[in-house]
Amino acid sequence: MKNKNTVLLKTLLKSTSIINILQTSKDKKKKGRLIGGIVGMALLYAMIVFYCIIVSIGYAQNGLADKMASMSALLIGLIAFVFTLIKTNSYLLNFKEYDMLMALPFTEKTIVGSKFLYMFVKSLPWYLTISLSFMVGYGMAVSPAWYVYLLWIVLTIPISMIPMLFASLFGFLVARVSAAFKHWKAVQAVLLFAFVGLTFMSRFFMEKLFRDNEVSDIVESVAGTTDKMGKYYPPMAWFEDSVTGKSISGALLLIGVAILLFEVIFFIYSRSYKKINGTMKTGVARRKFKLKEQKKKSAVRAMAMKELKRFTGSINYLVNMGIGYVLALGLGIASLFVGLEKIIGVVTEGAPITGTMILPAIPFFVYLMTGMIPTTTASPSLEGKNYWIIKSLPMTDFDIYGGKILANLYISLPAQLISTLLLCISAKAGVIETVGYMILGVAMCLFSAIFGCASGLHFMRLDWENEIEVIKQGAGVMIYMFPNMILTLVLMVGSIILSTIIGKTFVVIAALFLYTILTVLFSLRIKALAKKR
Repeated sequence: MKNKNTVLLKTLLKSTSIINILQTSKDKKKKGRLIGGIVGMALLYAMIVFYCIIVSIGYAQNGLADKMASMSALLIGLIAFVFTLIKTNSYLLNFKEYDMLMALPFTEKTIVGSKFLYMFVKSLPWYLTISLSFMVGYGMAVSPAWYVYLLWIVLTIPISMIPMLFASLFGFLVARVSAAFKHWKAVQAVLLFAFVGLTFMSRFFMEKLFRDNEVSDIVESVAGTTDKMGKYYPPMAWFEDSVTGKSISGALLLIGVAILLFEVIFFIYSRSYKKINGTMKTGVARRKFKLKEQKKKSAVRAMAMKELKRFTGSINYLVNMGIGYVLALGLGIASLFVGLEKIIGVVTEGAPITGTMILPAIPFFVYLMTGMIPTTTASPSLEGKNYWIIKSLPMTDFDIYGGKILANLYISLPAQLISTLLLCISAKAGVIETVGYMILGVAMCLFSAIFGCASGLHFMRLDWENEIEVIKQGAGVMIYMFPNMILTLVLMVGSIILSTIIGKTFVVIAALFLYTILTVLFSLRIKALAKKR
């Protein structure tokens, strides 16, 4: 069984290895896109290292060097659990090569176990980056024996695997429960949205635990909180004891629990693996079809409807790209019931900022969520090996990419406009101001969809094996996110400052002018790229 697991894992890794593709591919454009993606990922790794080192320095200065290990384990656990939960449906259930793998002489446990190990290996560099950064900080503060570093590196593997195993089990249970319903995709999406939303909200709870003015209180809060979390999540305490207290039993427990969980969880998977995947693949066939009046649509609208069906038909696509719109609507609704002033107080940690002061920044703040990741960054690549089909249809490039942009606007515009309206009502903004902010919101959503499409086209990848590689890890997504986020943050802060100098009306006009120019430029870029595809 171990040999079979190794064969499957090795095959999966080799077929998707960037190094292997760079060595064997003769396509210069493809190599260029891969290199661009590597550069983008390197920047992300650098940001993670910088953040972890800064946190480590803060811990050392406040006498919390021994807590670096537990904080490292906590961060890895949270990130691993959330990311794995989102990816479980794509990697372990209803994946693209399911029929081919099930036809091979492997058991269900071997197949799903190999897929999990593949997901783990692909994610491990992220967790190692966090862990090794904290290890460097710990080494600078404590200067431990040489074997502590070796132990820290080795135990990063089980401390990363355990939360991934729990997330895989949770994802399996969600799929198992939702499979019992007729509209199982809707049930699964609601459950995942609820959990991810709670995870985002927990940020403010964590800040409240650590927020205070006295350094001594912060130290006590951090130490007390990590100790309590260690009681609720024993692997974190075992990891800390192993690398700081030289506890052999903690290290053995970590490794033993990881192996035991792997065996138990994928035994549970294997018991109903075929049934769940069968439900996911044949669920559409159970629906009763009723012929209704046929309506003619333009090519652009037909393409947009196709994109919307793809968006709602994929749990990974829906959750990853849709979370921003859900958060925006949730913020708007919360502002009516909780009050904008209280929300501002939580976000700014009690700073003397009122709703009137940040009124010019409302459309930008909403856009941070609605423009987080547009569907157009991934939709060109999601055509995959069927891309030639749409290119052979009697449709122009405007029909194809205009439809993708329109589909994104169908989703982003309602979220942007509703949230902006609700926030303006809560902030007691005037009618003219509210209308201006909503018009600006339309311009930003249009820019987001077009800029996302340009990024998606420039870094189009059609040879993906798993859609999550495009949706979550695609170069187009990465290239879009950072410039868009930085521009939005600059304009958000700038709008607050400039509104006191030139007035809110001129701020809106200036922002509209800027986004109009950028939209036109990226529209021309899409036109140029479309001719090459």
